[in-house]
Amino acid sequence: MKRCVPVVALLFLLVACSGEQPPPREVQVVVDTVVEEPYQPKREYVGRLQARDDVAIQARVSGYLTTREFDEGQVVQAGQVLYTIDSSEYDAALARARAELAAAVAVQSNAERNFRRGKELLPKGAISQAEMDNLTATKLDADARLKSAEAQVTSAEVNLSYTTITAPITGRIGRSIASVGDLVGPNSGNLTTLVSIDPIEALFQVSETTYLATLGADLTRDIDVERLRALEVTLELANGVSYPEVGYMDYFSNRVDAETGTLEARAAIPNPHALLVPGQYVRVILQRTTLVEGLFVPQAAVQVDQQGSYVLTVEEGSVVVRHNVELGERMDQLVRVHGGVAAGDQVIVRGLQLVRPGMTVTARSVDGPAAAPATPPAQ
Repeated sequence: MKRCVPVVALLFLLVACSGEQPPPREVQVVVDTVVEEPYQPKREYVGRLQARDDVAIQARVSGYLTTREFDEGQVVQAGQVLYTIDSSEYDAALARARAELAAAVAVQSNAERNFRRGKELLPKGAISQAEMDNLTATKLDADARLKSAEAQVTSAEVNLSYTTITAPITGRIGRSIASVGDLVGPNSGNLTTLVSIDPIEALFQVSETTYLATLGADLTRDIDVERLRALEVTLELANGVSYPEVGYMDYFSNRVDAETGTLEARAAIPNPHALLVPGQYVRVILQRTTLVEGLFVPQAAVQVDQQGSYVLTVEEGSVVVRHNVELGERMDQLVRVHGGVAAGDQVIVRGLQLVRPGMTVTARSVDGPAAAPATPPAQ
């Protein structure tokens, strides 16, 4: 009885081995097409806003503040009065200067008459040459004193004008450091600050690599600054909201920073409603105004490993092939690739985890009819 058990087991094994192996299960994937289409290249940078004009308001003469003519934080116009300083001392100084000028005019007029009279008498021998020389010296001295008196009047008028402090530009004024009654002067520091608001500037750093890429392969031509400036500049604020106004490039530095390897750049942004303020950090988006052609693959087709980014394509014979790619800008659900694939190639977008290069698969288009889910091959 014990001998029968091994015999039965052997017979069962022979019958099982004589049967045919089941065919491997079919692997189904979904593919999409590599497309070549026009797009507007764009790049993003982190920038900081600054005022085009940032003015420190200071007193140019000493005296007590008598009035403050603005509300802190308001927009003031160029020429608007901001402060007044007690002018009594400077009114008196101007009056003295004008009196001295009148005296100098009288002295100069008398010296001028004596000089002319001496020129008439000298040929007649009525006066000596020494006397004529004295008359000439007196006239020249009177002329000099007259000019000095005129300069004193001008200086007194200027100092008097400084007792009224006006806004040099149109902009938003800051907090007043000085109060009415304070003694202020050239050494008392800033009274307040004033910044321009429209346009406002965005300052950011462009990498040296980006700068060279902009120049292109032809390094023998002159830099076309106007072409560099023909860029649309938009901003994205810290809360993710896109600022509606479009700006333009207006400055590139004349050197690359040796420490950071970047080139300073600046854009002018319209700010008609004063929504943007200096010091804000923003995302600066540069975009060309002309279209260029580029290759795009679906973002879902891109994978990354130790060798870099790559896509899997289904080629002749339904064979899976790997293509290494260098990624560029993103556009919605697509990403630009620099070589590695060609327009019309079929890249796998679904079922990537079930396939590997060299496998044979069944592919359907992403826009085609529904098919059964991809299944792994039989072990």
